[in-house]
Amino acid sequence: MFDEVEKIILMEVQYNLPLTEQPFVDLAENLGLKANEIFEKLKEFKQRGVIKRIGTNLNYRAFKRIGKAALVAFTCSEDEALRIAEIINESIDSLKHNFLRNHERYKIWFTFKGESKEEMLRKVEELAKRCGVKDYLFLPSKRVYKMDVKYDLFKGISWSKKGLEKDEVPKVDELGINARMLFELERKLPISERPFKDIASKYGYKESELVDLIAELIDKGVIRDFSGVLRESKIGFKENGMNMVKIEPERAEKLALKLVKEFPQITHLVEREVPEGWCYPVYFMVHADSRDKIEDVRREVEERYDVEVLTLYSMMNLKPD
Repeated sequence: MFDEVEKIILMEVQYNLPLTEQPFVDLAENLGLKANEIFEKLKEFKQRGVIKRIGTNLNYRAFKRIGKAALVAFTCSEDEALRIAEIINESIDSLKHNFLRNHERYKIWFTFKGESKEEMLRKVEELAKRCGVKDYLFLPSKRVYKMDVKYDLFKGISWSKKGLEKDEVPKVDELGINARMLFELERKLPISERPFKDIASKYGYKESELVDLIAELIDKGVIRDFSGVLRESKIGFKENGMNMVKIEPERAEKLALKLVKEFPQITHLVEREVPEGWCYPVYFMVHADSRDKIEDVRREVEERYDVEVLTLYSMMNLKPD
């Protein structure tokens, strides 16, 4: 799929992309390559869909309109899944993920963002009625402990040693920063010699000032990092496991803090509010090129902490890229 040099480039753009005025030039120098080689290869990866985007990775909690998040599960038959998924995809602008998973009861699992838990619950209730779904789970995020999606192409499993995410993150509007500019830095950063030039000029910054601002916002937790994001389906990571930990709610925080420190394979780690009768308040994601590697993580978590982990695998991505 990739030769050795290509793997190294994809690893470096995820883990060690320099936050400088000329990040791609500096990346090439760090790797002992010519700048044009890096430009061409990164553009090729973007065109092939291997790289989804390169730039800042924003923390949604810093934006009032999308500052809350929830995981939702709908019951349905597999025959109904595509019809219901199409309604979900059309109805929620802030939809993040939508998967068909192998739970015996709840088949469709999707995540989305909103301004408040109450507003999001109303939307789910309306959506369930429209879809003809009478049984569903609404699992709003209580605390995000980790959110860092990186894939180790040599290990064949997701891998990040990023520590605990800040519990309190300032809002962008309180900081007086243009939110549109931040979204451009996340979604529209060009692969060029001076990628910050046009955005800096558009919003009244020098390139050096904009780079310094990004570094400051990373420190505040508004931006999670500056890196490339890969598309797992294009790099051979065909399995993603959503792991739900059955544990008493009062033990959830202590367990989550341990998982952050001890399991770099985890990309997402979230404690959720759960309804009565649903006993899984802790959720973590692991991605890999084989299901066996995810199962190894699940078993190790169960044995080390004496808990039960239910792993749901994606059977189909129901949300178009």
